[in-house]
Amino acid sequence: MNATLAPVVVFAYNRPLHLQRTLDALAACRLADRTHVHVFADGPRKPAAAEAVDEVRRVLAKEALAGRFASFQVQASEVNLGLANSIIRGVGQVIAAHGRVIVMEDDLLVSADFLEFMNDCLAFYAVDPSVGAVTGFSPLASLPPSYRDDVYLTYRNSSQGWGTWARVWERIDWTAAGAERLAGDMGLRRAFNREGNDRYDRLRRQLAGRIDSWSIRFGLSLFLQGMGTVYPAVNRIANIGYDGTGIHSGVGTPKNEVIAEAAYRLRPLSVSPDIQKAFHATYSGPLRGRLLRDALACWPRASGWLGR
Repeated sequence: MNATLAPVVVFAYNRPLHLQRTLDALAACRLADRTHVHVFADGPRKPAAAEAVDEVRRVLAKEALAGRFASFQVQASEVNLGLANSIIRGVGQVIAAHGRVIVMEDDLLVSADFLEFMNDCLAFYAVDPSVGAVTGFSPLASLPPSYRDDVYLTYRNSSQGWGTWARVWERIDWTAAGAERLAGDMGLRRAFNREGNDRYDRLRRQLAGRIDSWSIRFGLSLFLQGMGTVYPAVNRIANIGYDGTGIHSGVGTPKNEVIAEAAYRLRPLSVSPDIQKAFHATYSGPLRGRLLRDALACWPRASGWLGR
């Protein structure tokens, strides 16, 4: 464990109860008292959200006095930036100062060893050119029987409890211009969808202006640079935001709700085809949607979605 720990960035908006649970879980982590926390609180999208936004800021003001972390700094926006802009700006600001970062949103619960695991991964893979990010989340309740390691690598990034380095963040293309490469290369599109055929569809919706996702742009840039994300074999993150209160998460069931601590050994990794197959099954969804997305991936220009 490095003496200097990665700062944690938390993004909050209008869910005070979720945020309080997230902060309580983070404060219960070992190393919490040595961790500097930066919170970016977004402004209300509509006047009706103002009361909940104010309540979030009261939660943050109370936490700032609680002394549970090495420091607790809050930047509250008077205007609504949206999640994508908030994350791109906030992570960029903190990572420029500290070189690496752990990122959380206001609807995540973490295991007590989350900060240990994330800091160890950020130290171990700091200069590994095949790794662009690390995460404490695993969508797989169990790994393929053929896989025995405590961590695994995939080309699909995670937006839940993740971390990265300045060497990666500074090279991300937020314009997603690399989508043109995928449009002209069916093999590249298939590779992009290998860990879930929702990925190319999400990129299509991003470029069509139907969603505003930092994550699909981050993931595209990592993929085109040949960099993957390191995941734990044992899940350390539960998402409590699938209850209709979130702007982006909607209503549904999280991929894996069970979190636990576990011993782990880190080592250099390559991507396992068996893990990729498990991810594809987890993220591709029902047959009808899979077939439609596969069709769009086969003829992207015919659908007209690449037009800006």
